[in-house]
Amino acid sequence: MRKVTVYIHPTCLASYRLIKHLHSRGLLERVEVVSTANSMQHVLANRVWSVPWIVVDGEPAATDPVEPLEAEAIITGAWSPTSSKGVEEAFMEAVLHSAYASSIAYVHDGLEAVVDPLLVSAAVRAPLRKVMVEDVVDRLRAKSRELWEAWRDKIMRALGISFVREYWWARGGRLEADELRSSVNTAVIGLWLIAKASLGRSGLPSNPVPRRELVEKLARFVLRGAAGLVARVEREQNTILADSEYWRLLGSLGIE
Repeated sequence: MRKVTVYIHPTCLASYRLIKHLHSRGLLERVEVVSTANSMQHVLANRVWSVPWIVVDGEPAATDPVEPLEAEAIITGAWSPTSSKGVEEAFMEAVLHSAYASSIAYVHDGLEAVVDPLLVSAAVRAPLRKVMVEDVVDRLRAKSRELWEAWRDKIMRALGISFVREYWWARGGRLEADELRSSVNTAVIGLWLIAKASLGRSGLPSNPVPRRELVEKLARFVLRGAAGLVARVEREQNTILADSEYWRLLGSLGIE
């Protein structure tokens, strides 16, 4: 029998939906669920770039965006390609959905630092599609500048949502749009990007100062959309944090 490990974080909406779906299908006992909240040794050893992160027999087989039905098919062995997206789009969507990968790319102003074989494997479902990761890596590196230019603004907007979510946490789950606007400036955004894109200094460019143009663009996005971003984060997080059944389920899995 194949070994399937699913990495999640309790506050991740995709993880939340996935765990609830697998529970409803009676599939949780068929997988090992690991929370990245208290398993840094597993995160670092296995280079978990994003959650959900699904590993099949030791190989990264899927990551966000991953729908619950796709995860079910992976676990049951019934997976088959259901999307016509190519490997480039699949990889860029994975970067977009990973705040860590997105922040690294944004600080570096390019994709070179995130075209990692394990992230590529999960993004393109390499073990399931039976594709050679090395070939996909070479293809992505050859087109990295073109892809980055096409996706940079999308990634900037995704980072804006991540920033507001983490600021909402830092404010104790209480945040008004005006409070957000009064706190955001290029220095705050730059500081957050540098911290987000690094483990200590690891992951930062040789010159860690982010491009001012990119920092200003992200700051403007947060300031313009403050009310909508705060409302979106509140809906998302309150849905998860208020679901007592979900937290009891995580407790039964040894996750706090």
